[in-house]
Amino acid sequence: MNKSIFITGVDTDIGKTFVSAGLCLALKNKGLKVGYFKPFQSGAIEKNGVLIAPDVEQLKKYNIKTLYSYLFKGDVSPHLASVLDDIEVDIDKIKTDLENFKKENDFTIIEGAGGLYCPAYKGKTFADIIAYLNQEIIIVTTPDLGRINHALMTIECAKQKGIKIKGLIINKMPENKTLSQEHFIKELKMFCDVEILGVIQKMENYSESLIYQAFENII
Repeated sequence: MNKSIFITGVDTDIGKTFVSAGLCLALKNKGLKVGYFKPFQSGAIEKNGVLIAPDVEQLKKYNIKTLYSYLFKGDVSPHLASVLDDIEVDIDKIKTDLENFKKENDFTIIEGAGGLYCPAYKGKTFADIIAYLNQEIIIVTTPDLGRINHALMTIECAKQKGIKIKGLIINKMPENKTLSQEHFIKELKMFCDVEILGVIQKMENYSESLIYQAFENII
């Protein structure tokens, strides 16, 4: 099987790691061997003298197999973090890591940083990396004011780079919606033909079972 998909967002702090965890759990509950791959992890946390990748640690909580290629200290873009840490990034290492990791899994969820135009390394953005790795994407957005603009720009960027889009996931939909949130889906559908794969309700407290239930019919 050895399938994979890349999770990107319309912005930072949009819930990509939460969505990645949800998709991993949904696939795992279907009896598949699932892996989570992070090409770059910025904002490493030091524990007992050891650098920890925070997003990876989130997935480990759910017993998901994980791997990252590069870990940086700075809580900034991967490009700036690599410069500050004086680490030379090799895109072919990322490709090899991913190819080998995929062989261990039925399905691999890959998570980026920021959005498609987030600086990745040496003048390259995440859009460039996704295109190089030949990955289809799922775009994560929230239904907040301004996100339609961000979503449409992300879709246009992907099309220009020749990146296939599987669909959109709308994350953090609140129970008590503002006027813009109430009309978000209808408005978004008026301006793009990308499939909306699912709408995830905003969760203040969540368990593994609640996450699984939210994502079980998305992928």
